[in-house]
Amino acid sequence: MKLGNSLSQRQTQRLVMTHDLRQSIELLSLSTLELSDKIQNELMENPMLDEIGLDEKPKMPELFSYEEVKRIEKLNHEKSTDVNWQETYSIEGPRTYNQEASDRNQKYIESTTRVESLEEHLLGQLRLMRLTNSEFEMGEVLISMIDEKGFLDHDLNEIAKEMNYSEVKLRKVLKLINELDPIGIGARDIQETLLIQARILFPDNILLHKLIDEFLNDLEKIDYKKIAKNLRITEDEVSQLARFIKKLEPYPATLYQGKKTDYVVPDVVVKEIGGEFNIFINDEWLPKLAIQDEYKELLNTKLPAADKEYFQTKFSSAQWLIRSIQQRRQTLQRVVSSIIDFQVDFFRGGITNIKPLTLKEIAEKLGLHESTISRITTNKYIQTTWGIFELKWFFSSGVKSMEGGKESSKKIHEIIRNLVKAEDDTNPLSDQDIVEIMEKKGIEIARRTVAKYRKVLKILPSNQRKRISSLKG
Repeated sequence: MKLGNSLSQRQTQRLVMTHDLRQSIELLSLSTLELSDKIQNELMENPMLDEIGLDEKPKMPELFSYEEVKRIEKLNHEKSTDVNWQETYSIEGPRTYNQEASDRNQKYIESTTRVESLEEHLLGQLRLMRLTNSEFEMGEVLISMIDEKGFLDHDLNEIAKEMNYSEVKLRKVLKLINELDPIGIGARDIQETLLIQARILFPDNILLHKLIDEFLNDLEKIDYKKIAKNLRITEDEVSQLARFIKKLEPYPATLYQGKKTDYVVPDVVVKEIGGEFNIFINDEWLPKLAIQDEYKELLNTKLPAADKEYFQTKFSSAQWLIRSIQQRRQTLQRVVSSIIDFQVDFFRGGITNIKPLTLKEIAEKLGLHESTISRITTNKYIQTTWGIFELKWFFSSGVKSMEGGKESSKKIHEIIRNLVKAEDDTNPLSDQDIVEIMEKKGIEIARRTVAKYRKVLKILPSNQRKRISSLKG
């Protein structure tokens, strides 16, 4: 056999993902707020891009997260103060005093509130205690290890060895931290934090302490009979102890940390006008882009090769971005229109009229790939008569109906939720009861399917719901 080098030609197909194509695909999955940030970044990085119609640009919708509001306030403040910088200041000093800008700056400073963190809150309390420098240092280390729920699950023995601390002193400092506000902070788990809280808030209730320490798992299963037998008390007394536990906080950090409110700006608004559905893409407040005429003219002049290549690359990137944004808008419009066609009963009658729908059905109707439908419905919200929903919400599997068709699992969820909500607390519906009610509605469903959906909806079994209703009573 003779070995040697030779030249040969071979034709193959290969998909090459260019930067511009990748950018176009990425834009599909961005929400309108994320797209706004993307455009702002491109305006700063690409000199070929220009924002047009600034004076006529509609205002942004008034639904924002706290961070977004502060970001926009800061941007507006910087724009308003930076524009007249050269007119107001020079190297020698200020020529004029702008009272309006000063008032606006002061208002911005006063309105920008800073929330104290949990760590700062705990350290502030620790400083008021009579601790040695080494003990306070231990406290700083322990507090820094507390997670967002308020737990410290690190091994104290390992911390002591690693930091060269006395384990006895470390445990002493941790005990002091456990008694800070919020009470039970720095415990290892839910059981320990509940026990710490119970011993501090109800020091004389020994049965309560024993219940948390030894029978918390049984209490979670609402097995009052077993608990009563072991504690040698009646089930009513167990119920009374359970009421005390309801007053405690399983995640102590939540007692201090404020709840973060997440606001949603709908990307699409659907309104029924004169019996027809009108689709409004909520992006009118986005910056309108165009190519800078001054830079465009540079391409027709003699420039060094490196400069010409730079401007040509930026020019192509700017053109692609403008086309990609327009294509994203058109694709979103088409997909929403198709969803309305499939789910017209929902848009007219509400959640109980939702139908099974798959990405494949929309893709086949529009002649697009399923991955495109998946991307364009990601992180997008639609405002309807029945509330604001994520576009992905409209896609669900189906459950066989007695008439031979299929019912959406979302519809089944809503029916189960409403049935449980309207049930008699003293005689809650069992899974079999729900199956029988569904059959009367023409929906064929197995009991195990009801149990599965109930777990998805985080609804307890009927016997536990009955126990809880007695606790509320």
